[in-house]
Amino acid sequence: MKSSLLFLTAFAYAAVSAAEPPYTFIEGKVPEDVQPDGNSIVFEGPKEILVIDTGRHPEHTDKIIAVAKARNKPITAIINTHWHLDHATGNARIRSAYPGAKLHASTAVEEALQGFLIRNVEKAKARLEDPSVPEPRKADTRLYLNAINDPANLVPDQPVKGAMSINVGDRKLQLHLAKYAATEGDVWVHDPASKTVFVGDLVVVPLPFFDTGCAEGWRQALAEIDKVDFQTLVPGHGLPMDHAAFSNYRSAFDAFTACAGSSQPTASCVAIWMQKGAAFVAMHPDPKYSEAALAYYVDQVLRIPAKRAEYCGNPNEAAR
Repeated sequence: MKSSLLFLTAFAYAAVSAAEPPYTFIEGKVPEDVQPDGNSIVFEGPKEILVIDTGRHPEHTDKIIAVAKARNKPITAIINTHWHLDHATGNARIRSAYPGAKLHASTAVEEALQGFLIRNVEKAKARLEDPSVPEPRKADTRLYLNAINDPANLVPDQPVKGAMSINVGDRKLQLHLAKYAATEGDVWVHDPASKTVFVGDLVVVPLPFFDTGCAEGWRQALAEIDKVDFQTLVPGHGLPMDHAAFSNYRSAFDAFTACAGSSQPTASCVAIWMQKGAAFVAMHPDPKYSEAALAYYVDQVLRIPAKRAEYCGNPNEAAR
């Protein structure tokens, strides 16, 4: 596309092809005072627009809509890589502007709407009534409540239950489903023509977010991605990277999660990511953030049997 919005010509971790990609990359921001937005991708076809992930805040989603308006083409399809609301809240805003947009996603969101996504409803309502809570945090709370009270814009009308494809003009995007990885069902997208993969939160910088993750299934998902012939990988958060950088990420992930599954001290596991994933840690301004988050995930998620039981489902399925 000739006038890409927020298009990056230089990638963060390694040099990649200088050729302009056939999509618009809209970077999700991670400010300190509000919840983040995930990255979004906009593909333009001859008569239509396809979007991968829609962000959380109106300011982010409006950038997606601006591309469609500038091209004078409707958004006809949305792909959600997973149900986390920083990637899916914008669905409603886009479908309000383009009611014909079909939503492609895994059905994992249906269970999340009965469990993880509704656990904090009462706390959220209390925040809205608390005069000491800053307005930006209240605005995020309203977005959360509005999203979970509007399941029609989160539950797919085109479920991704396995490998499938979707066309954008003559371009065929290949959709894959990773079970029990960053969530119960993560969709990742391969564009063979540009040798690009879009993987959502299966890759996150500066470190993987395990809040709803299953280490076993996630390792398998990264192994499957590594087999694909691609040159560029677009993560759920952070800037695009080349295949070699992704392989380094996978190596750090495997070593970190293996440590977390052992009896080694938490500090040893944290040190593994801080060393092997140093290039990714460096993308955050405060290394102490990564250290604290990694320690939390080891102690409060990865080593808690109840968490593994909840997020890994059938162990045999997660290990496939």
